[in-house]
Amino acid sequence: MTILLKEDGAIALADSLPDAVFLVDQTGEIRYANTVCEEILGYRQSDLVGQFVLELVVPADREKTLREAGRVLAGNKRVGFENRYRHRNGADVHLSWSAQWHAAHQLRIGVARDVTALRQARAIPPHPPDHASRLDALAPHERRVLNLLLTEAGEKQIAERLGLAVSTTHSYITGIYRKFGVRGRAGLMSLWLRHLLHD
Repeated sequence: MTILLKEDGAIALADSLPDAVFLVDQTGEIRYANTVCEEILGYRQSDLVGQFVLELVVPADREKTLREAGRVLAGNKRVGFENRYRHRNGADVHLSWSAQWHAAHQLRIGVARDVTALRQARAIPPHPPDHASRLDALAPHERRVLNLLLTEAGEKQIAERLGLAVSTTHSYITGIYRKFGVRGRAGLMSLWLRHLLHD
């Protein structure tokens, strides 16, 4: 790749940022994605490059995303636009964008911050349902997975620590999210913190 980020070691700089960085051409094809995208969306850089960015957007948010992209392509610098992307595991990820068009390279530069936990915390009712009853609904193996879900361990690490297949672990995790009424780990963490603060 000889575009934009090859200059002066800027790739290493982009990869060190805490936010996702995308370079997207006029057709909507991703030309570059930094390594943080895997942490936020679950996809490796190689999975993302060459894909059309709109395919990652939750269908309900695609129309407003197209309108926003049109504003950026028209030369407007945009800050604070929010939409939802679909994580590789199927969960929704809420992103807040800063974007602008780089005419010299004919690329849209977008920097996205993951604001999922913030959005999900706002959606939780002031008096959350009884967590004890939800815990009681978990099978013993789900409780063990839950304990590790509340740490920084990834799905593969959880599977290895519990001696489970990754696919089995993923099924347990999906079931836990469903039983707690959340869409992903950020929502579970937020729910758990809220529960602790109410105790």
